[in-house]
Amino acid sequence: MNQKNVKKFVSLTAVLLSMALLISTAAFVAATPPTAHYRVTIKNMSSGQPISPPVAVTHSRDLHLFQRGKLASDAIEAIAEDGNQAPAVALLTGMAGVTDVVDVGMPLTPAGTAVGSFSDTITFDITAAPGDRFSLAGMLICTNDGIVGLDSVKLPAHNRKQYRAHAYDAGTEANTELSGDIVDPCSALGPVALAGDPNGNEDAAVNTDPAEAIRYHRGIVGTGDLTDAHDWRGPIARVTITRINN
Repeated sequence: MNQKNVKKFVSLTAVLLSMALLISTAAFVAATPPTAHYRVTIKNMSSGQPISPPVAVTHSRDLHLFQRGKLASDAIEAIAEDGNQAPAVALLTGMAGVTDVVDVGMPLTPAGTAVGSFSDTITFDITAAPGDRFSLAGMLICTNDGIVGLDSVKLPAHNRKQYRAHAYDAGTEANTELSGDIVDPCSALGPVALAGDPNGNEDAAVNTDPAEAIRYHRGIVGTGDLTDAHDWRGPIARVTITRINN
């Protein structure tokens, strides 16, 4: 092969390699599902219950953060009893089928109130893959083991969806409604201070054995230190999910 033909061969090879790279890149882009971006706003509708820093997650439809009628996971128990979202965040991060996890990082005060930099409304962004669902959980701070949450709800394809998040009993503690069994932020963020707080938070002595299934919470019955001021009727929070890359 003379020098001229060699140059033509090298040139043609370079063109073919470039075309192959372009085709490969286009195929990869086409095979990569588009990511949807959402803005989520949680508004506490309850005047009696502050909410611990929630954890939010987008995930495949076969996963659940919690389910009514099922036993609470250790991660949900940590939220329900202590307002501790860290185990749930650690469990969900990197889990197969999970697209995004958001540790909201701040509590919500009762409706219409503010405590320092905390208020009754919080907004954050989250991403999702096509077909993903959305779940959310936070502690009802002035309860033994209550949570507020959404279980695997649909995300809006366009515009926005709005959900009412209900109160659930995690079934992991007896509802003593006693100050010694309630987390101290109930006094700091709740509608009234509990006598004796801060006094820690008892878990083991009031754990249900065996644990009971997650169910709708019946509310505050007034058998201990909690009162009608901590009670609620109907949904606890309004959750608005808006798609921001239509």
